[in-house]
Amino acid sequence: MTNKFGSLTATAVAVETYRVEIIDAVTDVVLRDKSGKAAYIDVLAADGDVGRAFDKEQRAVMFRKARKSRNGMIEDDDQLEQNIAKCARLTKGWYLVDPETRAPLNVPCTEENAAELYGAPNMGWLFMQPWTAANNAANFIKRSAKTSTTSPSTPSEAAAS
Repeated sequence: MTNKFGSLTATAVAVETYRVEIIDAVTDVVLRDKSGKAAYIDVLAADGDVGRAFDKEQRAVMFRKARKSRNGMIEDDDQLEQNIAKCARLTKGWYLVDPETRAPLNVPCTEENAAELYGAPNMGWLFMQPWTAANNAANFIKRSAKTSTTSPSTPSEAAAS
């Protein structure tokens, strides 16, 4: 079935992760270990399948809370906590480096560990990097390459022929 919006739809949103090289908050350069390997976090697209499933789960939770309340009203959840939880779900891999010693941190990449990392005090500088990348659709769109392009002829080219 053809999409009536044509190529406006990002049909090529990749299932792949996007690698975010971690920028050191103090030096403003990519954080690297002693051998020069860049620290990174791999994330999925916030509007991809995993992100949309997370959002659907959150809506279901809010709906259940509203049904259980006496007046149908519920208190808002902390948006930052929801964003941290979603980013943790979207995190699929990492190579973390201690900024002081430049030694690798051998902490397995799990949703729980990612939530702990992103939610720790004074970690906003780190959380914002994968969160911003996950929410930038351009990081996940791959357009098909055109086999050839035709350029319009200029008046001088037309006169020369």
